[in-house]
Amino acid sequence: MLEVKGMKFPLDRKYYTKDGAHIWLKSEDDIVKVGMDAFAVEMAGLLTYLTVTGKQTEGGEAVGSFESAKFVSRFYSPISGQIVDINEEVIKNPRKINDDPYNSWIFAIKPNPVEYNKKYILDKEEDIKKWISEELKRVEEDE
Repeated sequence: MLEVKGMKFPLDRKYYTKDGAHIWLKSEDDIVKVGMDAFAVEMAGLLTYLTVTGKQTEGGEAVGSFESAKFVSRFYSPISGQIVDINEEVIKNPRKINDDPYNSWIFAIKPNPVEYNKKYILDKEEDIKKWISEELKRVEEDE
């Protein structure tokens, strides 16, 4: 487990970073579960609405949206593939993500066989720590 300024980042998953996305991916057999990381939850505040649309997606494509008291944003798929499951419990109560982001997956995707654009996906502790530190610095400069 990596901890940066009180935010936890389990090292048993990968993190999608393109365009400031803070999405985790966890492989389970032939599917990948996808959710929001602790940084996204911290920045968004209490989630009030979450939706997932579509079934077939390309990596980097919007597959839904979420809302909080602070803002409305799209939610992007980190990889290409077929969405095979949506976590209805989290859709009905998005605050579950606030309470436990790493056990509150949003959707599961069966990746295309030749997938994983590694350019935007981190899985090494030192890379994740560097990325989160840079993101925190960027946020502090914007305030």
